[in-house]
Amino acid sequence: MERNSQLQALVLFVKQIGENNRIVTFLSSERGVFQAVLFGGPKSKLRSAVSPYHFGNLWIYEDKAKNSIKITDFDVLKYHAEIRENLYKNWCASFCSELVIKTEACGEYEKCWRLANAFLDGISVSTEDECRIAVLRFIWRYLDLMGLQCDCKCCVSCGEGLDERASFSIADDGFICEECSGTNESCDNTDKFFLSKNSVAFLQSVTYLSAKDARNVPLLYSDTSELHDFLFFLISRASEGKLKTLDLERNLL
Repeated sequence: MERNSQLQALVLFVKQIGENNRIVTFLSSERGVFQAVLFGGPKSKLRSAVSPYHFGNLWIYEDKAKNSIKITDFDVLKYHAEIRENLYKNWCASFCSELVIKTEACGEYEKCWRLANAFLDGISVSTEDECRIAVLRFIWRYLDLMGLQCDCKCCVSCGEGLDERASFSIADDGFICEECSGTNESCDNTDKFFLSKNSVAFLQSVTYLSAKDARNVPLLYSDTSELHDFLFFLISRASEGKLKTLDLERNLL
């Protein structure tokens, strides 16, 4: 049985074990999320190559009898150095990594692989303000990957199109048009997120337009703020547990 293999992989997380060795969590289109051991002390050339958010060609040796995988070589194709130079970009990458690991790439290895790599590539060349919007698009697309993205085009109550501001009802798990919601003053707001017309249009653009066209949809600061609260609630609920990176993000706002 062939024990040596080569594949393209993205480094998600690196954990020190003992004095010289590390356990590395990777994402690949073939295997999804998996771990491999990196042996070697400070003088090993692989220690600097196998770092979080590096992408490249990975060579591994798999011992199925011992259920272990060893890293034999890693040729970095993308370093994403810009991520380490900015606190918010670094947070975005950490959030992406934690979400992919926690959900085990949703069982959609190829789609998750493309989404995560595109996100890291994007934030690497973006400004910090652009990253704050990019992470909103990433979360909405990841919810789709999980099969949990609700319809942002029609009212869950009457079925009419959502062309104006709308509310998301936690109880109904869907968007409700302004007419069905009634006036904001008279309805119970405790289980709702209210989104502006621009916020609704933003979600629709991410859902139905190409990635390039979706990036051109403008957002006001107020829109970004309400979408942040709404989408972070959805992804926290969908991940079925606390995401540590979400607590860290509050310190960067």
